[in-house]
Amino acid sequence: MQVFVGYASAHGSTRRIAERIARQLQSNGHGTAVRPLVRTGDVTDCGAVVLGSAVHDGRWLPEAVEFVRRNAGALAEQPVWLFSVSLVGERSSAFPPVVARCLRRLKARSASELPAALPAAIAPVGRHDFAGAVAPEHWPPTGRLVFRLMGGRYGEYTDWGEVDAWAAAVAAELEATAGG
Repeated sequence: MQVFVGYASAHGSTRRIAERIARQLQSNGHGTAVRPLVRTGDVTDCGAVVLGSAVHDGRWLPEAVEFVRRNAGALAEQPVWLFSVSLVGERSSAFPPVVARCLRRLKARSASELPAALPAAIAPVGRHDFAGAVAPEHWPPTGRLVFRLMGGRYGEYTDWGEVDAWAAAVAAELEATAGG
């Protein structure tokens, strides 16, 4: 099955995660097309879709939201998985554990980071939150101050084992769907 893996990335973390997901899907026998959402037309020729976006200010990037709006019809007819990349993933974070737990609880109460344009007809098969990388140049001076006051540390926080496990689960679901 051909799987479209699309991403909206500001500093490269989401792109790297999308590429890793695609490699895992390929190792499970699926063809993949990995593309930045800003330059992608449509997904009608794919059997499944995995979409990911960096999260800034609590929202997916505008190019990801616009892609969902443009392709709502096709996305409603295909299995879709979503992933988000921010400072707080499901297993890793740029923050100390106590701060990360609080932020995860806040995130669980709000689905605001998912595209507001996601129509009810698009029911994602699954979704996942990953932590990405953060560097001082990603933030304005005030943001760097708040980040450090919250105990944040710069660096790469992507848990690649977590990415591989999620991608393997997507591949397994695709195989089950194709076989059933």
